[in-house]
This record gives sequence, C-alpha cells and structure tokens, in this order.
Amino acid sequence: MEAFAEILQYELAGSGVESVIVEPGPYPSQLLPNSPAPGDPDRLASYGPLTGLRDHFVGHFAELFGSVNAPRTQDVADAILRLLQLPAGARPLRTVCGMDFGANSLNESMAPVQADVLRALGMEQMIPGLATYHAGKYPG
Repeated sequence: MEAFAEILQYELAGSGVESVIVEPGPYPSQLLPNSPAPGDPDRLASYGPLTGLRDHFVGHFAELFGSVNAPRTQDVADAILRLLQLPAGARPLRTVCGMDFGANSLNESMAPVQADVLRALGMEQMIPGLATYHAGKYPG
C-alpha cells in the first residue's frame, strides 16, 4: 500500500490530486484480540523460544491499551484532518502519528536516497514533498 501511495504521488503530480501516507503507531482496536492463535500445538512447540511470542505480544499491547497512557485513536483522525487543512502542495508524503517505533527515523534516513533516485530520473520537482516529514507537527 505504501509503494502504491508513493507511486500515485509521482503519477498524479501536477494534476491537483495528492497522495499521502498516514503511518499510525499501535492503537487500541480488536485486531490483536481477534487474531487467531496457532491451531497446531505440536508444530507451535517446535518453534522453541518463539512459542510464546504471540501471547507475549498480545499481552504487552493489551496492557498498554488498558493503561492511562493508552494511545488515543482520535489522534489518527486529528492527523488526517490537519493534512486536509494544509494548502495544496504543502502536504507531506508521510505523516507518522502516535508511537512511531522508529518510523520517523526510517523515513528521514530514506528521504535522501529517494531524492537521489528522483534526481537520477529527472523528477526533481517531486523532492520537496518527499523530503518533508512531520511527527505531529504541521506547517502553517
């Protein structure tokens, strides 16, 4: 999905249509509680130390989501609203909201690489949107 949204940004440049990527961190939802547990106990046991990984992961996030510091799902809607309120051409390609788990660092480190590729392809006009990242901060 991310690659598709990025390609759309390039293909739609100059048409007045913008493609952006909202990268939310973990938020309370029913995804983890409803994810199926492994159904083959013998096969699961063969994974050794990884056997309890799913339960640990689900338990960790259940604890986080049940705490007073639980991420607010409203933050995602607020980030989308702020993107919509930005003037045309000022929207960043990627917007990280919530706990980023390194997404901002990855985006920032990849921006120069992607900019070099765009330069090599003669698409310099795409670089400003690509190189602009915001972690809960919006211009204007």
